[in-house]
Amino acid sequence: MPEPLLYLKSMGAAAIASAMFVLAMAWRKRPVSSAWLNSACVLAMGLGLALGCDVLAVRWTWPPVKGLDRFLMIVVPMALGIELIAGLQRMPRWIAWFLRASLAAAIPRILLHGSVYLTGAGNQWTRWEAGVALVVCGLLLAGTWGLLLLLSLRSEGISIPLALGLTTQCAGLTVMLAGYLKGGATAFPLAATIVATAIAAKLITMRSGIPAKLGSPAIIGIGVIGLFGVLLIGRFFGRLSTGCALALLLIPLLCWTAEVPFLRHRKPWLVGSLRLALVAIPLVVVLAGAKRDFDRNMAPLLGDMPRHDDLILEPTRKNF
Repeated sequence: MPEPLLYLKSMGAAAIASAMFVLAMAWRKRPVSSAWLNSACVLAMGLGLALGCDVLAVRWTWPPVKGLDRFLMIVVPMALGIELIAGLQRMPRWIAWFLRASLAAAIPRILLHGSVYLTGAGNQWTRWEAGVALVVCGLLLAGTWGLLLLLSLRSEGISIPLALGLTTQCAGLTVMLAGYLKGGATAFPLAATIVATAIAAKLITMRSGIPAKLGSPAIIGIGVIGLFGVLLIGRFFGRLSTGCALALLLIPLLCWTAEVPFLRHRKPWLVGSLRLALVAIPLVVVLAGAKRDFDRNMAPLLGDMPRHDDLILEPTRKNF
């Protein structure tokens, strides 16, 4: 059963490790280059997530056999590596975008590898259905990633990473309410490291007098991939509905509404607050719906359920 104190410890460990690493790497360095801050943010997020998962007692096994294992041991390291490469000062932008697009296309296939959806067992997808589903998932990830990254390059501040961290936290809670406890719990340290790294990077940019958007591409890239991975695992290996997963993935794009001419040139704190409010309201609605479904469908099952940290309540294998 859920252990709130353990989850809080995991989030605290991830946040402290991420923030301290960024500050230690960049606080005394003058001047702070974009490549240096980008590398500090990438490494900090990797360290924070690893430490947070260790607090959660996540078992590391090789080769990975579950979708969650492949997410943590293949997808996340690939995302970290690509963002490190993309942040190099002499790296052509088209190469960085090509690497990101290639990763976005590969992630659905990696996470669903060996599952009944791709093997055809149990009367699941045909090859045509599997191909369409993988393409759609890849396009959704690439589109969300690209739009948030473009917005971060247009607008300074930390409201976008904060909105992404808030969405990731709600996604974890929703996946847990949908029956996949361990899959949802993984989102907690991820959300904490997104927020902590963004705040630490903001402090560095304020102290050094450099553009506040430096470091944001790496934070947003790893954050979007983390959010997508948690939602895909919850959808295909838990009981998360397609509509709920799609809503949670697209909600951070509401940050774009603050770019309308009437709002774009307002004070930064006002624009940032508006973005967070626009993201928080639908998140509350989605979370309330997930809690309602949990109370109706799953709460009665918990009375006689044994305690297990990798519990999946009544896993289903529905078509996409």
